Amino acid sequence: MTITVIPTRSEHTITFKVGQALLPYGKSLPFSEPGTAELHPMAQALMAISGVNSAWIMADEIMVTKDTDIRWATVKPKVMETIRKVQAETLRG
Repeated sequence: MTITVIPTRSEHTITFKVGQALLPYGKSLPFSEPGTAELHPMAQALMAISGVNSAWIMADEIMVTKDTDIRWATVKPKVMETIRKVQAETLRG
């Protein structure tokens, strides 16, 4: 799976474009509390990563916001690995 990293205006937020449908177009799911993330496997896995504050899942991309005191060099590889793993599990059914 190819994941394209797209910077945003905020240095603490990055969009990860996955190129595969995560949700129907026009629908999005924001997650900023670990308890609400239990409703969606991708959100649950992303929110479990140390340093991730929120995940906003859209049609074919995920916007992730990290803690201000954590560097993307630490968090980004974990986020990308998690996206790949959860998508692979989802596709296997």
